[in-house]
Amino acid sequence: MSSQPLPSPCAPGSSNPRRAIDFVLLRWRSERTEPPELPPYENVALGNLGHFADSMALVVQDKSGELNLARVGATFCAWGGVSRDGAAFSSLRTDRAHSLRDAIEFSRQTCEPARVTTHQVEDGKFETYDLWALPLSSLWGPPVFIIVLDRRDTQYDVLDTMFGATDEGMIALTAIKNASDKVVDFQFVAFNAGASRLLDMPAERLQWSRLSELGLRLEEAEIVENLARGVEQKRRVSFEVSYPGKHGLRHFKVSASPMGELISVTLTDIAEIKERERSFRLLFEGNPIPTWLVASDTLRILHVNDAAVRHYGHSREAFLRMTVLEILSATNRLDFANFLHELDHPYQGQDVWHHVRADGSEMEVYPYVRRMDMDGRQNFVISVVDVTERRKAEARVAHMAHHDALTDLPNRVLFRERLQEALRRAQRNDRLVAVLCLDLDHFKEVNDTLGHPVGDKLLQAVASRFKSTLRETDFVARLGGDEFAIIQTDMGSPIEASALAARLIDHIGQPYQIDGHHVVIGTSIGIALAPADGVEPDHLLKNADMALYRSKNDGRSIFRFFEPDMDARLQARRTMELDLRHALKAREFELHYQPLVNLESGKVCAFEALLRWHHPTRGLVSPAEFIPLSEEIGLIVDIGAWVLEEACREAVHWPEEVKIAINLSPVQFRNNRVVGAVAHALQVSGIAPQRVELEITESVLLQDSEANMEALRDLKALGIQIAMDDFGTGYSSLSYLQKFPFDKIKIDQSFVRTLSERPEAGAIVRALTGLGRSLSIDTTAEGVETEEQLEHLRSEGCTQVQGYLFSRPLPARDVDEILKHVFRQIASGTAKETDPDRVAAI
Repeated sequence: MSSQPLPSPCAPGSSNPRRAIDFVLLRWRSERTEPPELPPYENVALGNLGHFADSMALVVQDKSGELNLARVGATFCAWGGVSRDGAAFSSLRTDRAHSLRDAIEFSRQTCEPARVTTHQVEDGKFETYDLWALPLSSLWGPPVFIIVLDRRDTQYDVLDTMFGATDEGMIALTAIKNASDKVVDFQFVAFNAGASRLLDMPAERLQWSRLSELGLRLEEAEIVENLARGVEQKRRVSFEVSYPGKHGLRHFKVSASPMGELISVTLTDIAEIKERERSFRLLFEGNPIPTWLVASDTLRILHVNDAAVRHYGHSREAFLRMTVLEILSATNRLDFANFLHELDHPYQGQDVWHHVRADGSEMEVYPYVRRMDMDGRQNFVISVVDVTERRKAEARVAHMAHHDALTDLPNRVLFRERLQEALRRAQRNDRLVAVLCLDLDHFKEVNDTLGHPVGDKLLQAVASRFKSTLRETDFVARLGGDEFAIIQTDMGSPIEASALAARLIDHIGQPYQIDGHHVVIGTSIGIALAPADGVEPDHLLKNADMALYRSKNDGRSIFRFFEPDMDARLQARRTMELDLRHALKAREFELHYQPLVNLESGKVCAFEALLRWHHPTRGLVSPAEFIPLSEEIGLIVDIGAWVLEEACREAVHWPEEVKIAINLSPVQFRNNRVVGAVAHALQVSGIAPQRVELEITESVLLQDSEANMEALRDLKALGIQIAMDDFGTGYSSLSYLQKFPFDKIKIDQSFVRTLSERPEAGAIVRALTGLGRSLSIDTTAEGVETEEQLEHLRSEGCTQVQGYLFSRPLPARDVDEILKHVFRQIASGTAKETDPDRVAAI
């Protein structure tokens, strides 16, 4: 229904100028004096209306506000289904009441005649009416309305409209019977254009023709027999037919319902459906992944493809005796049944389901499920992709992403995640969490001397000991190299962390038997506690690492708790590291030289180059403070190269019989550049190789000893002399004298310092000097500070001495004076304990 513009009475194109609405509109407009004033009811509605009154009714409003029909004409009575006496709107048919209310409301709003459109079906004809509402003033109160019903000239046959609008074939047939009252044929009575198109016959050929006369070869499809069955049994029948048509095989679904002498038939073209089913069957059977067709009501398997038979191990016959639930594990069956029941759209595998093969083995699958209408029934098409191996691979990858490949312990990533979780739980439960950082003592020596394969097996053995030592609630991870970390949870007191640390030090420190080697290591541990030492994972781990650094500096194989001032010490160390890197570029390093005196000649035979650092703000920094740090950060390689060049450059100007002794750090041997650095220093300085002594400690030979031995042999080949420094303090010094032809051994000052106090020190010095004589190796005693020590060493046959008795280390500019002073001391026999002020003035 819609409001329409008003036509002029007798307007051009009006088919009937004598219609009721034209007459009433003319009266209404002639009686209206001045808008928006309404014409009076008496002047428009009273008087002689003639036959126009049949199409009219009066609408008045009672005291309750209800609208009522009154003075209803005959045509209006038929349309509204009311008597001539009228009726309340509430008693009208709903659609009629809506039309009337809309027309009146439009008219009330505009104070003009208003029109809406309404319809009805009469004797199979679809008719359209214009329903007019004209407002009138009333002496009794509210306005009244004249309602005029104006039928349009156009009519439509409802059945023709319905039949013409469908692509299906609609046919009315009558049965042809023989003398025995048996249906033998059917005759066309009526049909729509869809039937003519589907049967590929012109309408004139079909009209009043019998099915058997059309030449459609329908007998092959038994159409007559199926329709006859419906007539005889007086029930609706439905069946599918396929027969050869002019353009190939035709496929129809036929639905027929007998109605007295007629039978109503609907033809539906199902060629596309049949083609889809054929394609589906081809895809179904040829699908390389297991696929089933399953009844949606019983979940019984209706069809199964070859891939499912091969993959699951059931025969095709066995599958067809099963429901789809029987291929699932028992724990998944109820859930999968509910899932299928609720499925309303195609599902692509997102969740893993567990299926069972015929041999009982389980696999993990992603299902692909959709509903499908097949053969008139709702079914499920279910395909699965076996992701068992893929899931195992994914699990392995996920495990590898969070675990160390060598020890299978969790890695740093997983450690941080678990620490975050532990801290959250501890905060909720008001408990302590401890983080223990561990470093294996002497592990590098094992790696260097016994090789990486032994080192790897040692790490695996350590990991195994961790697992046997810790509680199930504790968590251990390998952070890298020989660094490990442990999370100790649900603690009530720091004593529990102390107890665990002590237990770990004891267990890790027990000997290991690896590939026939007896290996002993230790562990140093740093401990930080939450919440006191931090509540963030990174902060807590950093503090535990600082405590570990302290435990290593304090002697190893011990544990230390974090203390706030450790952070300040670490910052100071980092500052020194930055300053060290700058010092080499800024030429803040300087070499001082301490003489080595030949006791037989009384002359200086060599100077040992000793490094000094003049810091711009801290002054002179002790080598004991910065040398270990430079070794730790690897800067000693560049510093050592500078020392080699600078010492050789200075020494080339000394007397030819005076040598230069230079210390090499074990770190300089690690990158295989030490031989090249020495050769370069010789080349740029021009000094004779025989005048250069390189001093190494036993640790050089402990680290990757074969490679380092090769480097030492290369240095000897250059003409360099090699001295073993700090001899007698290690474990294997004597064995190394057999392996390499050292030119000199230097007796450690710890033995010299205690010569007068400890008889065993004298015995060791006597043995070492005797060893030197036997091997034709010079012996140099370090740290000589008194005449008594000098005479003792002279009497034991020591060939060279070095110490403050002669001179402390001094800059290069003082070398000439040292040469003269020391010779005078030895020649006059006036050497005595060093006066620091006097020596400093030389």
